[in-house]
Amino acid sequence: MSFYDLDASSKKARAEQLVEKDPEGAKQLEKVSKHSPGPVKDEELLARSLEYPSKFHAEGGLNDALFQDAFSHGASAQRLTNGWASHESDVHSRFEARAKARRNGSSGKPISPDFTYMGSLHMTAGDLRRVRLNADDKARIRVYDAGNDESDSLHAEIIIDASGLQRQQRHELRVRLMKLAEQRGLYVSPYLDQQGLHRAECSQCCLVQPSATLSIASQEGTPEKCESKGTLLP
Repeated sequence: MSFYDLDASSKKARAEQLVEKDPEGAKQLEKVSKHSPGPVKDEELLARSLEYPSKFHAEGGLNDALFQDAFSHGASAQRLTNGWASHESDVHSRFEARAKARRNGSSGKPISPDFTYMGSLHMTAGDLRRVRLNADDKARIRVYDAGNDESDSLHAEIIIDASGLQRQQRHELRVRLMKLAEQRGLYVSPYLDQQGLHRAECSQCCLVQPSATLSIASQEGTPEKCESKGTLLP
């Protein structure tokens, strides 16, 4: 039985069930399938998708919902085992396909026409695992190998052990993770139209340009001015 095989009848959140199956986090050291490159090492760089409007305010940048799903279902990430330059095209394509499915309602969720993939945020697995709360030295952030499928062999899952945490502590942990994600900047989606680019420029993140255009997004027009313009990096 796989670590990810859970009790479908349980009323507990998926993340909570996984933590109960692995109370010490030892499963982070396991390879889940023959397709996977192995356990997620601390030094591995991960890419996490940023979507509007669920994790992003149009004029105010990231919000602390960025890792909310790590408390409930599990937060998806892509492993950049050979560096961003090697995986950039594939990661942008995967994240955009997921956003498109949300826009047209083919993801099993309601149609969300404004749902937009803004870009990816990068952090190492070790960065995540080292996050601690004040007066709480417990390692609460786990990063698991989730490359069960040959078509998605570099999939990883971020799970938070929130056992015993108060509401304010959960909020503090979400904010710490959000600030960690900001540190390397936003690797801007090449699929953004002018409105999307304006939203990215109005974020609180430094913006890293895509190395190639992967879509037919319009490049015409000039974005409106905003108060909190992100810095555009080459």
